[in-house]
Amino acid sequence: MKELDHMQENEKENTGKLTVYLKRLQKSLAHNLGWKILSLILALVLWMAIMDIDDPYITTTIENIPVQVLNENALEEQGKISDIESGKQITIKVRAPKSVADSLTATDFTAVADYRQMSLVYAVPIQVSVSENSSYAREDITIEEKSTEVMQLTLEDYASETFRVDIAAIGTAKDGYYVTEMSAKPNLIQISGSKKQIDRIAKVVVEINISNVWKSFQTVAMPKAYDINGYLIDEKTLEFETTTIEVDVTVLPVKTILLLVTTEGEPSYGYECTGTQYVPNEITVAGSLEDLQSIYSLTIPFDISMQSGEVEAKLNIENYLAEAYGDKYVLVDEEKYVTVKATIEKLPTVDIKVGSDDIEVRNLDEGYHLIFTTKSDINIKVLGHETELSALTPESLRLYIDVADYEPGSHYVSVYSDTEADVMVRTGTIGIEITEVVDTMEVIQGGGQGNTETQEPDADPDDFDGGASEESGVEEPEAEVPQM
Repeated sequence: MKELDHMQENEKENTGKLTVYLKRLQKSLAHNLGWKILSLILALVLWMAIMDIDDPYITTTIENIPVQVLNENALEEQGKISDIESGKQITIKVRAPKSVADSLTATDFTAVADYRQMSLVYAVPIQVSVSENSSYAREDITIEEKSTEVMQLTLEDYASETFRVDIAAIGTAKDGYYVTEMSAKPNLIQISGSKKQIDRIAKVVVEINISNVWKSFQTVAMPKAYDINGYLIDEKTLEFETTTIEVDVTVLPVKTILLLVTTEGEPSYGYECTGTQYVPNEITVAGSLEDLQSIYSLTIPFDISMQSGEVEAKLNIENYLAEAYGDKYVLVDEEKYVTVKATIEKLPTVDIKVGSDDIEVRNLDEGYHLIFTTKSDINIKVLGHETELSALTPESLRLYIDVADYEPGSHYVSVYSDTEADVMVRTGTIGIEITEVVDTMEVIQGGGQGNTETQEPDADPDDFDGGASEESGVEEPEAEVPQM
């Protein structure tokens, strides 16, 4: 106890001495300005020493700081555009108190490259500073090192070109419906950039989702540029005239109808079409509900004129659909052609011998007689089906000649057929002679003036039998003498 009391007495004594010393020091400083300044400096040094111990300065690395471009239009004014080879991002090393350094990110710094400072080798200095939006004081942060000092550029010619806007549909409409039309507004768009990038553009597309749609609608989409291989071109390297395209999408109901193919024209002489085959037999069309109620089939003609063998063709269904119905309907099927094959075969033939007795003379003017100068039978070639050919006779061919346009004299005329049989008759020609009938009474009266001979007609009277040959055995009727 005595020792404890003794220690407490010593402590009180020392405290009292320190208090007296501090009061003396305070009194001394109060009367001496130099001591005041010195004490302030000592306090600051002491504070810095304490802070350096508690929050020491360290060096840290900040990566992926994007470099902003300034005054890019300075190149465009020269008809040039830049392609950045290096320097799009930068990495820096900074020194800052540990409490600050540990929290620093790329957003706390600003890196810029001013194109107006570009050198002759197309290098632009990169300036890095603490961002104005940073929550840390600039004086606490020192930028010690940059991964690159310059942004390296490649200059190219500036180009601008207009492209058509294509629409790509994603998905399919609801069952029983079809997207018949998609129109873009604007449907042409101007794109600017380096000539190298512009030359890469193969098409400009806007993508529209039509999954399970069942009625028409309007939407907007962003245009995208693709190269010839279908790869997307970075839009950051291009300048689009507009970034939004309005698209109108028309959706209509569909209906399946019959597809019919009929032949037209005649094949080569002696041939007939024995059958046709075609695929598909049905097609699906889209249209308004009212128009769909009035369509059941589409007929496509297939021309076989002057054909003499198997004929194949692919006919465009859309063309005939538009020709028949205008713009009422749209073909839904992916296959736009019908494949047609017509089988054309040669008809069987028979030869039929006919004489002049089997040939009728038509349109012989009154006062004229006709004889056939071809005395032998002529050959008539008939083509048709076996059943038709086997039933034919010379009489059933109903052969005739027409002499309406012939003058007196010798001629070869065509022989025609009026047969009712389902055959083709290939006829030839036959020789005839047309003579004028002479009135015998006029001849006698004329002889009373001194000519006592009776003049005979130029033609043999036995030949005037209405067109029959002299072998026919038909007696020529006497000429009718008019009453005096």
